[in-house]
This record gives sequence, C-alpha cells and structure tokens, in this order.
Amino acid sequence: MSARPRRDAAAPAPHTVRLGDVRGQERAIGFLRRAWERRRLAHALLFTGPAGVGKLATARALALGLHCDVAPFDACGTCDACRTIVAGTHPDVRVVTGPLPERRDIAIEQVRELQRELGFRAMSAHPKIGIVNDAEYLTLQAQNALLKTLEEPGGDTVLVLVAVNASALAPTILSRCQRVTFDPLPTADVVAILEAHGRGGPEAHALAAYAEGSPGQALVFDAEFFAHRRREILTRLAAAGRGGFKGLADFAQELVSEDKDLVPALTVIASWYRDALRQRALGADAELRNADLATELPDLSIAASLRNLETTYGTIIALRQNANRNLTLVRMLLQLAS
Repeated sequence: MSARPRRDAAAPAPHTVRLGDVRGQERAIGFLRRAWERRRLAHALLFTGPAGVGKLATARALALGLHCDVAPFDACGTCDACRTIVAGTHPDVRVVTGPLPERRDIAIEQVRELQRELGFRAMSAHPKIGIVNDAEYLTLQAQNALLKTLEEPGGDTVLVLVAVNASALAPTILSRCQRVTFDPLPTADVVAILEAHGRGGPEAHALAAYAEGSPGQALVFDAEFFAHRRREILTRLAAAGRGGFKGLADFAQELVSEDKDLVPALTVIASWYRDALRQRALGADAELRNADLATELPDLSIAASLRNLETTYGTIIALRQNANRNLTLVRMLLQLAS
C-alpha cells in the first residue's frame, strides 16, 4: 500500500519513537521492513540482544507502523492511531512492560490478561499487537500459557517478545518465534543519544564507552561519577603504584572510606587494564573506555594486563560475597603492583 500524503504539518506527539528514529539498528529494522513489504511478517517475533539498545522502542515503533494509514510501516506519529498507541490507550495494542512491582517474574495472570485482550475483535483493520517486555522473566507456567497464543493466534495478531537472555525461554517458545537480533550501538551513536538527552560534555564519551553500546545503560550511569570520580580514581591508582606498599595501602584506605559501594570504583580500575590490553594489542586503532586518559595508561604486556583484569574481577566477586573490604582491596592492589 502506498503512503497517503500527510494531512497536516503537526509534529509527532512527545516521546514518539518511529522506526526511523531508532539509532544503530538498521539491520534489524531492515529485516522487519523487508518482511512487511513481502507480507511475510511473522505472527510471533522475538527481539533479542543486549539491554538498552532499542528492542522495546522498536517493538512499540513497529506497532505504530502496522497501524498508521498515513505512513504505513514508517508511521507519521501524528494521526489518531499513532497518538493513542503512544499514549497506551489504543484498544488493539497491549504491552506487558515486565514483572509487576511486587514480583521478580512475569506471572501467568499477566499473560492471561494479555490473551483476553488480544482475543477481542480488532477495532481497526490492522492486526492486534501484543508486546511482552523482559520475556525471559516469564514463569514456566506463563510460558506454557503463552504457547497457546503462539500455536493458535487469533485472527490477525502479532506477538512480540523482547528479551536479553533468550536462552531462558522454553525451546517450544523459541521454535515458534522469528528471531530478530539487535546489536550494540557504535560509540558515536551512544554519544549522540546522550547529547540529545542533555548528557553531553567531556564525560559523554566515557559514559558511552563504559555502556558497551547500550544507550539505555549510559543514560542511567552517574554522570558525576564519570566526570570526576573516575578520573580521580585512575590518577590516584597511577600515583599509588609509584608509592610502594604505603602508597597502595593509603589508596586502599581512601577507596574504602570514600566509596560506600566499591564495585563501580573497581569496575573503573578493571577498565584501566582493559584499555592497556587493547592498546598493547591494537595500537592506535584501539577504542578505549578511558580515551581522555590514554597518555597515562600503564605500559604492560598482554599477559600482565590479563592478570590484572583477572585480579580486579576476582576482587569484585569477593566483595559481593562479603569479604573484608580493606584487606581484600589491599591484597588486590599489591597483586596489581607485582
């Protein structure tokens, strides 16, 4: 069907995300477009990939595209269908956003309510759409209930499951879904998204690099930590290494007293040795998490960088198992210095 002209010049409703607005997922969206153009869009889709890379946004945008008569697939963002879907009031589009607040999983009752709503006759000439976010948290009973919808979809229905860990879903669910894989975004795209949300500035590159291609993760990071505390930790680490045992012990005490949760600080230290490893292996082409401090990276062999990474991550595990903070940190720093 060819797109009809826009009826007016109205802007899309606030927070409207159309398929063309989703950054860095050209491969996934291109697959969906080709399937739609050939009228081969599966009635059950599984969007899988890292957290925070646009899977749920794409599922919602697909709902817009499948219901918009003004700009089919691309969506106009301004018609009644687009606006009601964005507002969450469209009768033919239902979203299970994840576990209820008091639960850690998606209960069978949530699936049954979704099935009940999808079972009603469509109010438009377009498919009824159900979206299940965090689908890996479906209980086994909920998955078994959902299987009925996958095996016997009522009328023109599209069900989209969104999951980070698809292996948590039963094989019977996986075998009935068309999988669409989402990729981590390039750092430049994550930086652009941060800037669009008012999170630009010198720390934006570090936020993006630490997020490993996930703008959703980058947006929830503590910008103040990455703007100041990260640099402070790494500068002190370099100085402590030159100060012998006393310097290392003092640095450990500083971390224990200043950081209630040591895991973020240790994650930064691990990233330091990751950068040293990448710079040694890839040279000038290496993409670094701490690019703003590249000139201060330690000149370590690949073996030494790997050993220090293992030591740091081992310390994170020990602290999560309630090991003594001070002693564990001093031991780690002595091992790093050796």
